[in-house]
Amino acid sequence: MELPLLITIFILFVVIIISYSSKDLDFVAISILCCFIAGFITGIVKGLPFQTFISFIEFEAIIIILSMSIITQVAQDSNILEFVAIKLFKLSGGDQRIFFYLLCIITTLLAAIITDVVVVLILAPVVVRLCHFLKIRAGTYLLGMTICINIGSIITPFSSGENIIISTAFNLDTIYFIQYYWLFSFGLLFLTIILMDHFILSKEPSIDIHQKKVVMELIDTEIIIKNKKYFYFNAVAIATTIVLFAILPLLYLTATISALILVLVNRKMTKKKLSDVLKDVEWEIIFFFISLYVVIGCLLEAGFREIFITIPFENLNRYLLYFLILIIVSLVSGFVANTPTALVFIPIIDTLIVDFGFASIPLYFAFLIGINLGGNIIPQGAACDVVTLKIAQDSGVENLNYKRLLKVGATFAFIHIATASIYLFLLGFFYG
Repeated sequence: MELPLLITIFILFVVIIISYSSKDLDFVAISILCCFIAGFITGIVKGLPFQTFISFIEFEAIIIILSMSIITQVAQDSNILEFVAIKLFKLSGGDQRIFFYLLCIITTLLAAIITDVVVVLILAPVVVRLCHFLKIRAGTYLLGMTICINIGSIITPFSSGENIIISTAFNLDTIYFIQYYWLFSFGLLFLTIILMDHFILSKEPSIDIHQKKVVMELIDTEIIIKNKKYFYFNAVAIATTIVLFAILPLLYLTATISALILVLVNRKMTKKKLSDVLKDVEWEIIFFFISLYVVIGCLLEAGFREIFITIPFENLNRYLLYFLILIIVSLVSGFVANTPTALVFIPIIDTLIVDFGFASIPLYFAFLIGINLGGNIIPQGAACDVVTLKIAQDSGVENLNYKRLLKVGATFAFIHIATASIYLFLLGFFYG
């Protein structure tokens, strides 16, 4: 272990986290700078060639993130999500309880496929407008969306950047998620909806029958479809891609081929070449991920893993260890960005499995659940919470502010973690 090197690299890692959390700092430039400094120092001390640092980068994860960003853009350009929101209201018949249930369910399912922030950016303004026409407050519906979105993140391995990173690192495919996470995910979803209905939605005033009738007659899903041919093709293509994710083993290949086919087919309608589409990709996040991969790789070269090998984890009760991982990861992800948290804990989880022989299934569950559900502890812990709050404030939604989102979000975060603890105990009992 190179302790001075380890401390130096860890300081650079902390600088990256601080820059990412501050609005006033250029986190991309700082991340890349720290990445090169970490690589330069580690290369000199350990005598490593440039190729070693390239090998730290999980290019499969980067390709999946990039491809899913392109697929998300196609969904946005096709107005698929707006269509879904309005269709849900039509299906509910204007019944606010049915609409709330459908909204929470579809938001969760969409978050399992498309980036949670994009789901909020598109659906939240539609919900606000619908509530405005109905002369009811939108805050509770937005709360339901943002609380349930994080549940959607644990349904698939490609739902978010951190899920992609973790799934790539441990070779977890869609079938694995179906087998070990779906029962918990959908059970937690319905528990959340029922509790929100009983304690929050039931206290909202009912929709005026006359107003509901007027709005039902006015809204039309066909109006938002720019081109029916491309709309239905894209909807079917994206649905097919999701099915292929469950069938084919190489997620990065499936995502890339699907994204490129969608770009080629939609070019006539959108007038966008691939070069145009790539301009709208969030490259700052891609380079941020790459920088983190290199810095974490440098930490491992400096002896980060060896620290945990020296800790006598074998003396810990396995259930206590699983619970500690769940709690620690939840708290860290609640106050620190999810992606850095994921990258730091990956070698720790790997060490617990490889060097100490703890069962992988409960550890992966505790890790993934903590990363995805801990974000609701405070609004800043989840990007979708921040975006929801901003849309509510910009739209003048009177019953959703920081204080209410903090109170409700934290309450459900602890309910989710408590429920996960029970399920984690069962996994530990059956799978070691």
